[in-house]
Amino acid sequence: MKFLFAVFLLFSINANANENKDQEDAKLFIENIGNKIITVAKEKKYSESLKRQKIIDLVDSSIDPNWISRFVLGKNFKNFNDQQKARFTKLYRDFMIYTYGPKFKDYNGRKFQVNDISFKNNIYLIKSEFLPKDSDTPILVDFKVKKNYEGFQILDFIAEGISLIETQRSEFNSVISEKGIDKFLEDLEVKIKKLKKS
Repeated sequence: MKFLFAVFLLFSINANANENKDQEDAKLFIENIGNKIITVAKEKKYSESLKRQKIIDLVDSSIDPNWISRFVLGKNFKNFNDQQKARFTKLYRDFMIYTYGPKFKDYNGRKFQVNDISFKNNIYLIKSEFLPKDSDTPILVDFKVKKNYEGFQILDFIAEGISLIETQRSEFNSVISEKGIDKFLEDLEVKIKKLKKS
């Protein structure tokens, strides 16, 4: 009995140590992204278009487009055939990075910090803030992060309490119900072409 208790105790200690390390690694992952955004946004030698592209690339390399795409489709996921799913995943990845990536270039701040981190249902919720250069009012941005075989990846951006993927899940499903899948995909493709030119 004592032996079993010792094994259980050792297992619990190792599990807690691994969980604490993962939590610290998740925090460092987001801190690294936030600080890179600030560095790019305040770099005077970069043109606005270069800042935009660098931050788009940073966001693109940090997200999990497959998980996000499936979540955003919600109940409609089962109604898409394999070809439509693949097309949507590619389109939505572009839509996400070209819509929200450029917004970060305006976070020309003097500080980025993580304020809190919690773990639930295998997802980390990391509460953070950008402190603008000319203001003491922070810009609040939370990140939902998951660890998989590729490492840590962002699942959602929550700006000032508004979830990106939950908002778009509602919007997209409403359009799909009204116009159908093929028309929805066509309209999304048109939007992306406009975003890339802006």
